[in-house]
Amino acid sequence: MQLRTLIKNSTADFTVPMVLMHGYGSDERDMYGLAEELPNYLEVYCLRAPLHAGPGYAWFDIQWSPEGITFEQNKLNQSLQIIADFVAMLPSSPLIIGGFSQGAMMTLAMMHHFPQAFTHAVLLSGRGVDTVTPPFTGPVFHAHGQYDEVIELPFAHTLNQALLPLGTQYEYHEYQMGHTICMDELKDLNRWLNRSFIPN
Repeated sequence: MQLRTLIKNSTADFTVPMVLMHGYGSDERDMYGLAEELPNYLEVYCLRAPLHAGPGYAWFDIQWSPEGITFEQNKLNQSLQIIADFVAMLPSSPLIIGGFSQGAMMTLAMMHHFPQAFTHAVLLSGRGVDTVTPPFTGPVFHAHGQYDEVIELPFAHTLNQALLPLGTQYEYHEYQMGHTICMDELKDLNRWLNRSFIPN
């Protein structure tokens, strides 16, 4: 399956490719808005998930129950392979993969199953589907809202504990916000990106 993609082109004299994945019920335009706030050397591929979900799209189905949220593992695996096939067409070093909410969950799945396919990861307001430390060993930017009502803060803390073994490769931030992206977060993300790709 070919993913529908919006591309924010690099306008610098060098290019770093980045893949961004949106959250549940959204689409690629949501991530394009984020891409426009990122450094101009990034060539950002904003992907549309393959499944319909409300007014937008999803990477996998979610069911709500009194016991909490459950995931459709088969759909997650199918989307994961589609993403991996897309990523395989891009230069692998350097290459950033990231996402917001469910898109961050797909980024974590890539960190688990395709850790050699990219070099940097960005996790915005997401959670893991397990607590196993992924074999990915590259730099990770992880951010979450303290008042997130969709993926509550304890999920971020659980993921934080799973990623701490990455040591100095791992950077974690919390912000006074809900399930969204704030300006302070963007400043920290851009600082992290520039530190990674702009020579001192």
